[in-house]
Amino acid sequence: MPRGFQWSVYVADDGGVYAVRVDADYALQSQRGLETVASAGYQPLPRGWLARRVRGVEPSGRTHYAVVGNVSAALWTSERLDFDVVDSGGGLQTCTVTAWLQERSANRPRD
Repeated sequence: MPRGFQWSVYVADDGGVYAVRVDADYALQSQRGLETVASAGYQPLPRGWLARRVRGVEPSGRTHYAVVGNVSAALWTSERLDFDVVDSGGGLQTCTVTAWLQERSANRPRD
């Protein structure tokens, strides 16, 4: 798996297309909807916005979050109910999705 971060495309609920910086390992997981590397033409997700994400729990009970790049991604549509994270030892842990968290923007305050 690659290491480091990359810029990936994020399609906001209002249809705007932005770049988000994500772990390159996680961008490879197609269920997250982040396969496309953002080119220089995309603006970063605006300051104060929080990308849509899912919350998951690994077998040890630790909680993790996964950014979901678009509303048609398998994690968002419940087609997939798991995602992998890299643990502190460098191994993969599979997290089971426990919640879907909508994006928040300056125009859409916290529920």
